[in-house]
Amino acid sequence: MFAVLVGWWQFTNRTAEGVSALYDAGLTVEAAPMVRNLVGHAYAINWLADGGDDAYKALIAESYDARRKLLNDLQAVNWQFPEGNVNIGEAPDFGFTADEEKRHRRLVGELHNFNNMVQAYGTPMMYPVYRNLSSFSHTTDLTAAAYASIDDEQRVTVHQVPRTDRLSDFCWMPVPLLQATSVMSPLLTGDPMKKLVREACRDLGLPEDLTPKRP
Repeated sequence: MFAVLVGWWQFTNRTAEGVSALYDAGLTVEAAPMVRNLVGHAYAINWLADGGDDAYKALIAESYDARRKLLNDLQAVNWQFPEGNVNIGEAPDFGFTADEEKRHRRLVGELHNFNNMVQAYGTPMMYPVYRNLSSFSHTTDLTAAAYASIDDEQRVTVHQVPRTDRLSDFCWMPVPLLQATSVMSPLLTGDPMKKLVREACRDLGLPEDLTPKRP
């Protein structure tokens, strides 16, 4: 489980570096999908650390299901594999009791759907933020409107830089980074980033403990 946690943590850190690089290059709207990834992974880090072995089993099940669906899609269009058959492993069987299976399905649902996760942690206000970021991760009218406008006479103007101000995404970026670090630091010898996180939260006017908690 620790390998997943530290891998996700490094992914969030590198994602933040990528967002910063894009903003430095004047690419702001284009960074929104990466901010979405950052928010989602920070929550997932807390979810996995909090849920322990049960959450890890949910991750195993969800990951297997994703591989299975991808393989089914590839086979449906007769995709040719260079090495013949693809082995996605055996479907996980944890031998759960009825009550354990119920909890397992709930955890899988939280990992599968970000709204379920934030609801479970009593922070439903985060879902509109995530959903807004999703609007720039998918093919929507908002991604078009960032670079094209229509005046009252139906004339189209194409803009070289985005008309949409996404500075708030960049300003929000420290929050998921601090959330993730707040979870990971205690798992390392000596809790090396405890003081740094506390001071950063204080400087930003944030609560010292940013980790979501189940009600």
